[in-house]
Amino acid sequence: MEKITANSLLKTKLAAGQKLTGCAIQSPSPAFTEICGLAGFDFLFIDAEHGPLSEGDCLAMVTAAQLRGLASLIRVPAARPEVILRYMDIGAAGVIVPGVSNAREAAAAVEAVKYYPLGRRGINATRASDYGLSLPMKDYIARSNEETIVFPILETAEAVEQAAAILAVPGVDGGIIGAGDLAQSLGYPGETSHPAVRSAIDRLMAAGRQTGKPMANVVRPGERIQDYYGKGCQIVIVFAYSLFAAAAKAFVAEAQA
Repeated sequence: MEKITANSLLKTKLAAGQKLTGCAIQSPSPAFTEICGLAGFDFLFIDAEHGPLSEGDCLAMVTAAQLRGLASLIRVPAARPEVILRYMDIGAAGVIVPGVSNAREAAAAVEAVKYYPLGRRGINATRASDYGLSLPMKDYIARSNEETIVFPILETAEAVEQAAAILAVPGVDGGIIGAGDLAQSLGYPGETSHPAVRSAIDRLMAAGRQTGKPMANVVRPGERIQDYYGKGCQIVIVFAYSLFAAAAKAFVAEAQA
């Protein structure tokens, strides 16, 4: 019987349309990674774009996540193939690609994640393939092509116009709405609730419905998860800093009451 991995389970949940939760971590913390798995998150969003995370930090966190049955998606610092390769080879379930604005860029990300015939990722016996010890390389490649995930972040004015084409690219598993950078791209930095930004987000959600691809968004302090599900998001993401800040403030307030 083929082993069910955290990666394959996440892919299955995506395809089934299940509501999913992810926690984003921007600093080195294998312990907090394990807690996310034990708490029941569906995936870990390792943010190597913003913050101090090195490739070695990401390796430790991917390893900790796997220990707790948690799939890891890494937001890469750059969408170049040689960068994506290094993060995939440590065993990430897939990548979150910032700043994707058109179908060509989305296709390039897929090519960097997938092996031939779906892509051009370089082949080697790395940690992702259990150093070549668990499966024949041919079988590992086939499994990897089935299980790995590509999520572009839609966060530019161009991405809004090209959203349907981006999401329709074979190998793209869904889209993440980057409201902060989208607001800046539209000329309203820091104003994610501006009507023009909300309208652009609505258009991105419509593109998800049109293509049948799941959409994700970040739940910010004071916002309700169910509101995002109600708008059609299949995936909600929270940043670990936000979780800790809310719990810390509530604790201090209760202690000082």
